[in-house]
Amino acid sequence: MKILIKNAMILTMDENENIINRGYVLINDNVIEQVSSGDFQGQTSDFTIIDGKGYCVMPGLINCHTHAAMTLLRGYGEGLPLMRWLNEKIWPMEAKFKEKHIKLGTELAVIEMLRSGTTTFNDMYFLQNIVKEAAIESGMRAVLGIALIGDKWESQLKDACNLADTVINEKNDLVDTMFSPHSPYTLNEEALKEISSEAKRYNKGIHIHISETQDENNIISNKYNMTPCELLEKCGIFQNKTVAAHCVHLSKNDMDILSNYKVSPVYNPQSNMKLASGVAKAGEMLEMGINLCLGTDGTSSNNNLNMFEEMETGAMLQKLYYRDATKFGGKTMLKVSTVNGAKALNIKNLGSIKKGYKADMILINLNKPNMIPLYDIYSNIVFSANGSEVEYVIINGKIIMEKGNFVKIDEEKIKYECNKLCSTIV
Repeated sequence: MKILIKNAMILTMDENENIINRGYVLINDNVIEQVSSGDFQGQTSDFTIIDGKGYCVMPGLINCHTHAAMTLLRGYGEGLPLMRWLNEKIWPMEAKFKEKHIKLGTELAVIEMLRSGTTTFNDMYFLQNIVKEAAIESGMRAVLGIALIGDKWESQLKDACNLADTVINEKNDLVDTMFSPHSPYTLNEEALKEISSEAKRYNKGIHIHISETQDENNIISNKYNMTPCELLEKCGIFQNKTVAAHCVHLSKNDMDILSNYKVSPVYNPQSNMKLASGVAKAGEMLEMGINLCLGTDGTSSNNNLNMFEEMETGAMLQKLYYRDATKFGGKTMLKVSTVNGAKALNIKNLGSIKKGYKADMILINLNKPNMIPLYDIYSNIVFSANGSEVEYVIINGKIIMEKGNFVKIDEEKIKYECNKLCSTIV
């Protein structure tokens, strides 16, 4: 199948930061075959053609830290700090979740992410075989990790290895897996070392929460006389390609460790603000050359999966934190949310509109009132857009959403079933 998008502005996010004011993108199967200015000169008789006049074609956004099925807990346990929120509300409720909860919660999350321009998500949760099923059915790209936490980590690790075996054997280009130890404060040293060893054996990355709150740092300091980063270095976690969610309370030495091991921290500004966890030193990380990426966290602490909102909040928060209006411009924030995300998740040829790259992209409507006038496309996307401008979503060369309508997903049925299910669990 070939798709030709013509007459569009193209925000390539390639290494040259090219912006094509009027051009075309030719997709062949699941790969971008051509990107150029002007008009396509070949024959188009068997093409699917999208007239991109008035649209901007850009890479799909990459959400590097989610707990997708937690959409079912949106608004639950409001107004508590992290440790009380987890222990008193979230973990007891999650213990009631069965396969049907995970499936529907993920399906709802997928709809929300696609509608706001996310084409890839990195998930840490339970029953990831069910999450995988929901992701594949939707056509969304996903990196999946079973949460490894507490005293049952050994059986959970076996499940994680089984998931890795399944993903490797299925050879589905849309799905990969990571090993996902929850955090240093919910696992002992033996567990962390064993998880690191298994990740090495499978040549898979690690997805973990690090230094989300000062409470977490205090727990680790009192037990080990170390910071969480120092403990994870000791346990060998960082010898694997690591995606580190939050990284709010880092010392200079912690940031040096992340830099030395090429760890990719995930900035989660809205979740960190809502739970009053603190502000990550994202500006300093970027200045150190650390591969910072962006995530929403789960909807129970955000309370949405909208990466456009996350980009705006994240950029503004850094400007305020450093009292420097030059920090985190639109171009920087968009790179964090596309190019850096692909690098963090170790997905080759993703995150740019470029020949030979995976055909994951979105088209946003530039004719919305909030997108006019257009002086700086990066600024409009990060500071003016809200996600409702996304009208086309293409993933792996397939049209998932067209003119705001899903091609195969039954959105109304999923919303109805979610409302029905949630009325019985709270």
